[in-house]
Amino acid sequence: MPTSVAMVKGKNGKDLNQVRRMMGDLFSLIGPASKIIPPKSRVLIKPNLTAEENLWEKGILTGPIFMQALVEEVQKANPAEVIIAEAIAIGLNTKKAFAANGYEEVAKATGARLLDLYDAEFEKIRTAEGGLLKSVRVSTEVLRADFFINAPVLKTHFCSTLSVAMKNLKGTTPYEEKKRFHFLGLNQAVAELNAVLKPHLIVVDGLIAMEGDGPIAGTPVGLNLLIAGTDAVAVDTVCARVMEIDPAEVQPLCLAEKMGYGIPGETQIRVIGRSIADVRRPFLRACAPLQVDFEKIRIVDGQACNSCRDGLRIAINRLKAAGLSGDKLPELEIIIGSQATLSGSPTCIAVPIGNCQNQYKHLPNYVPGCPPPTFLMADQLREILGEPRKFGPKKDFITE
Repeated sequence: MPTSVAMVKGKNGKDLNQVRRMMGDLFSLIGPASKIIPPKSRVLIKPNLTAEENLWEKGILTGPIFMQALVEEVQKANPAEVIIAEAIAIGLNTKKAFAANGYEEVAKATGARLLDLYDAEFEKIRTAEGGLLKSVRVSTEVLRADFFINAPVLKTHFCSTLSVAMKNLKGTTPYEEKKRFHFLGLNQAVAELNAVLKPHLIVVDGLIAMEGDGPIAGTPVGLNLLIAGTDAVAVDTVCARVMEIDPAEVQPLCLAEKMGYGIPGETQIRVIGRSIADVRRPFLRACAPLQVDFEKIRIVDGQACNSCRDGLRIAINRLKAAGLSGDKLPELEIIIGSQATLSGSPTCIAVPIGNCQNQYKHLPNYVPGCPPPTFLMADQLREILGEPRKFGPKKDFITE
């Protein structure tokens, strides 16, 4: 069945009054809030918050100006309650993210309630037979909402190419599920989650987007764009085209098509409001060459996927930015990709990366995951240096 995706373009995504007008125009296209949201509904809005610092102007997360305009538009439907809810990434604190990025001010201005989903319960739901997950635990608050709005930011991602509607649903799960997603296969797990969890509406914050080494190390893009639809596959497909990315290169979209949900093809998407041609802007991707400046690190790349390559590069760059000195490093041999093997050098510490290197999972510095989270790779290097891990013991990220 055909579906519509609406787009509105503005000039200043940091001006609340202008964003209010943009949000009003967006809802005029998709249907007034009073018609699409039943009165007295309990409305839950799930943003993408991925930082405890004030970083919304970097394009890393759903911004407070966008959120205030969205809440105010939703309130025109006379809901019983509006809840802004999130379960932030592993190792971070949702409440700190709310406070640092202006969400407490949004709550005061609008009367919306902030909810850390980790403080509430999670409920197990079954996923597709024959898949990776079998079942997944999702926030009970999300499942019981009368009207669920997925409100992601528009950005690139080193593993999934882009992070918009589909990827944002990972934030409805507890820490243990997030770890399992990365261990089993992140993109497949995201696709399986989207097959069983369907928001009523998706509204994308493209006011300040991000390109390059997303989800957190990229460069902000002042796109001044709002996008909305009811089908996550359609919304992410349009977002990919806006970013001049072929949807066929976005693995969660390809997996959704293989699983048989979402729109059957781009011809079934009706873009309303501004056209893709009007707002298109090429985005840099997380695809820089894997180069290491440290003489003591030798990388053996055995046909690794870009997710492992980019994740490792980003992890090493984060450590460099944090002051890692090459002088402190022992000699390391890092291997990635299914065709890579260890040299057996007695002078090098072996660091096998990724599930395709699980023949070396008995080694102390093996890093699991598909792909391993960047912070897990960085933590392993910290441990080798004799420094404390920041995100807990590695065993917590291994699922048998």
